[in-house]
Amino acid sequence: MLGPDAPPADELEDCRLCPGCYRPAYESSSSHTVVGAGPFPVIGLCRLCAEGSTLRSLRQADVPVDPQQRAVLETVAAALA
Repeated sequence: MLGPDAPPADELEDCRLCPGCYRPAYESSSSHTVVGAGPFPVIGLCRLCAEGSTLRSLRQADVPVDPQQRAVLETVAAALA
């Protein structure tokens, strides 16, 4: 199991960073094509952000979130509702 202190991979192939959490989001992932409803389309999400798990976890832990990340996560939550 990888922990937060694990060294990063040497190379991330075919991936972008998820706009909701900055985890790698690979083009082969089904969540890569998620487009949310709202003020702007959201694309390139990791599976956890696409499912709404990241936002739920952040709300439960009452963790402060960057406004841009929060906008992405809330756009996805609105699309899932």
